[in-house]
Amino acid sequence: MSHRMARYAVIAVGVVSLTGAGVAPAHAVGGPTRTFTFSGTSLTAVNKYSYFPLGPTILFPVSISRLTDGSAQVVASGKGFVQYQCSGTAINTYTANDMELTVPCG
Repeated sequence: MSHRMARYAVIAVGVVSLTGAGVAPAHAVGGPTRTFTFSGTSLTAVNKYSYFPLGPTILFPVSISRLTDGSAQVVASGKGFVQYQCSGTAINTYTANDMELTVPCG
């Protein structure tokens, strides 16, 4: 191998290592995100699928429901991301994304 070809090979290896190319397939970075969390005064539900870094993010319908007398009453709904602001401190049970939280959120 000539000196010039060896130099190009070293540069190519450096670029690959710096950019992370070839380390992991692109589809391994993204994936489904289905969460339901409570923080301070709000409930947050996320339902999406990401093809990051090379593709789109697909947003799915998501809703937060409060369980009252055994039945679910939708308090917030959206696509991909929804948030419900609490208006009190009464202990209530909420559901979203097949998950349940019992929190001080009136």
